[in-house]
Amino acid sequence: MNKPQLIEATKTDDLNRVHALIEDSDDLQQKDDYGWTALNWAAGRGDLAIVRLLLEAGANAVNSGRDLRTPYQIALAAAQVEVASLLQQAEQNSGIAPEMSARPYCKAYPVKAFARKPIGWRSRQTLANDAVVYLHQDFSVTASMWHGEDVVFDLVSDDWRSYCRDLLGFHVPTDLELAADYQSRRSAA
Repeated sequence: MNKPQLIEATKTDDLNRVHALIEDSDDLQQKDDYGWTALNWAAGRGDLAIVRLLLEAGANAVNSGRDLRTPYQIALAAAQVEVASLLQQAEQNSGIAPEMSARPYCKAYPVKAFARKPIGWRSRQTLANDAVVYLHQDFSVTASMWHGEDVVFDLVSDDWRSYCRDLLGFHVPTDLELAADYQSRRSAA
């Protein structure tokens, strides 16, 4: 089997060759043994110029190979934030929603953060002053990092959500925010 030229040019960051192959009508959807296209490879490498070129030429923004990851998910896993952001927009514009399950999220807080007894706060448990509790994406609070386990509080109201957002600064970060945070910490190290 011949090596897919567009993929090979992408893997070596050869923007001029990628452009020439596109102009020569090379197949944008050619896949390697992993089921990855040139766009999947450019996403993982974080090559913004090649990603833009491939998208403008009509590359499939939601192609997933054998690993079932789209180019956006590949860029995200590689902490290629700028490329991931562009690919996320391309996925949304494609009208085809990739299968992504919701990721559970919680944030740890010292129980003292709730000492002001916010509106509606009624703890189901007596907690030590130095205890840590977990605020989950549905605004329930547990003594365990596992959602629904050792529930401390689950009488969620609009006032409670406001308390958590406004006073505690709680929000569920997007995958892009998490990748950007990782990237900035990695750069600082």
